[in-house]
Amino acid sequence: MAKIKNIHAYEIIDSRGYPTIEGMLTLDTGQQVTTSIPAGTSVGKYEAVELRDGDPKRFEGLGVSRSVMYINELIAPKLVGVSPTKQQEVDYWLIKADGTPSKSHLGANTLLTVSQLLVKAAAVEAGLPLFKYINTLYESMFKSHIDIDRVPSPIFNIINGGKHANNNLEFQEFQIIPSSSFSFSKSYEMGIDLFHELKKVLEYRNANISVGEEGGLAPNFSTNLDAIEVIQETIVQKNLKTGMDVFLGMDIAASHFFKDDRYIIKDRAHPLKKDEYLQFILKFIADYSLLIIEDPLQEDDWDSWKKLSASVSDRIYLVGDDLLSTNREKLKKAIKEKACSTILIKPNQIGTITETLEVVDIARKNNFNYIVSHRSGETNDTFIADFAVGIQSDFVKFGAPSRGERVAKYNRLWQIEREELK
Repeated sequence: MAKIKNIHAYEIIDSRGYPTIEGMLTLDTGQQVTTSIPAGTSVGKYEAVELRDGDPKRFEGLGVSRSVMYINELIAPKLVGVSPTKQQEVDYWLIKADGTPSKSHLGANTLLTVSQLLVKAAAVEAGLPLFKYINTLYESMFKSHIDIDRVPSPIFNIINGGKHANNNLEFQEFQIIPSSSFSFSKSYEMGIDLFHELKKVLEYRNANISVGEEGGLAPNFSTNLDAIEVIQETIVQKNLKTGMDVFLGMDIAASHFFKDDRYIIKDRAHPLKKDEYLQFILKFIADYSLLIIEDPLQEDDWDSWKKLSASVSDRIYLVGDDLLSTNREKLKKAIKEKACSTILIKPNQIGTITETLEVVDIARKNNFNYIVSHRSGETNDTFIADFAVGIQSDFVKFGAPSRGERVAKYNRLWQIEREELK
């Protein structure tokens, strides 16, 4: 059985131009794997903490040299000679070494670098595609089998707003979702066609077509509803039918515009009280027949979440991201209180792959939907694409079908469907 010979970490730059961690693990067989870690721009307050240097003279304080040092000088030497298959043991050791609920001592980015390297190294040693190894890892941990029979359907974020774009839109993502009856390759083609058609529609309207952090277009509109109307127009231009060929979705990221106990959006002339805003969201869902709506409410407004869920969660995917933060206890609370129907899965929100799989297992055992997601600050690492296939995520959300760090993941899914899913 192969053993870890060396782990070496170093800084690289992510898609936003800020540092993040990349690591390389070498086995005593000579086999090597690398992995790199994403970071969020719109960060929920319940996420595990990523460690940053805080030195204003270097990368505006966002360097990760301390994390790199922790890996190279403190963690790596203790893992020499350890089998990469010891995923749970190593992850729990890392969690204990950090010693904080939020991973604030060593940093979630530090822990996740090591955790992902182990998964990749164990897959290489086993001679398995990464998604198949993740599938067997889940089964070995929880004694529950997941059939791999599909590549998850993509959610394309084709208009960016909120913290992901420098425009007037409060809502963070305006999404299209090709019907799950289509193959991934057909869905990918549709997403690309609609993305380019949207450019043409915006050019015809003399709208700004700059690009946001997640690869989507970032036009300036008077209201959020204008953006979704343009997407509907785009779908019509391609002779497709909304609600049949392609569906609409939204990531509202409402905590971003919740101030002084009010929701402040350009679609209404005055700040909305919680009940007023809830009625706005209910009408919005009905008017546009949304399939997916993520974080429509502030992350601590559990009463409003439960009211909304009671009204809509039997017919749409009501997704908790900031609300749940890939956190076991928060997921258990949401299930018990019926606050939503779907959790967004982001490994860097919790810090290790073991904990991420524990969240997936809780969701599966409670018939709760789950969607694997990227972050706004991404790298070309395709780990989450394999992860999504291995756990058979309901959907994947990797951004627009443009920009290298986004399409690297979609292209990996395409490769799995074309060459490896047998």
